[in-house]
Amino acid sequence: MSRQSAQTADLRHKLAQVDDFLAMLSHELRQPLAAALAAIEIQKHSPLADRQERARRVIEQQVRYMARLVGDLSEVSRISRGAIELKLERLEVGSLVRETLAMSEALFEERKQTATLVVECEPAWVNADAIRLTQVLSNLLKNASSYTPDGGSVAVRVDSIGDRVRLRIKDTGAGIPAEAIDQIFELFHRGVTLGDGQSAGIGLAVVRRLVELHGGTVSAASDGPGHGSEFTVLLPRDLRT
Repeated sequence: MSRQSAQTADLRHKLAQVDDFLAMLSHELRQPLAAALAAIEIQKHSPLADRQERARRVIEQQVRYMARLVGDLSEVSRISRGAIELKLERLEVGSLVRETLAMSEALFEERKQTATLVVECEPAWVNADAIRLTQVLSNLLKNASSYTPDGGSVAVRVDSIGDRVRLRIKDTGAGIPAEAIDQIFELFHRGVTLGDGQSAGIGLAVVRRLVELHGGTVSAASDGPGHGSEFTVLLPRDLRT
């Protein structure tokens, strides 16, 4: 075996070890997180003093963040091991985006943010996994809200370009430094800290891998810090009539 082949084999072995560790970690953390969330739900039905209620809300916020993190870690591990099998079906993108925005309504209301949707091509059909495509959209909306200050706005636009359906999510948030644009979809890369400040650099990596599994691409653009960001997803259009 050549030196290069040996190095490649060693790298694959290390990556496999990382995947195994992530799978084990996410599995082990699920049970205590579920117990903590159950205890929080019980507390919600008990009268608490103002300071106790504020403390409960902080605990709930952090535990739910940890739960999302564990879920993202599990997704990264499954995707890396090729353990995700897409259940493809013909989907109308505009309808799916509307449903996902409706599910995210509380997220924007909590931070007094405005979310708008413009659909320029309807119907716009794709061959995709509804659950996974919803996950992509939810992650991008969560990312936009997290990095946009209270009172800001997020605009979603659906149109087509050639044989592709294009989804664009534009926010008025922190923006992205030019040197970070090519790195933000890398696993564990953290962007600008703003908003809730909670980013482990996993969500966007999951987005990219799920989009690529659909034969699409995802990219980001920004005029720099303080000027907001725009994320663009391109998916192959189903041109069947």
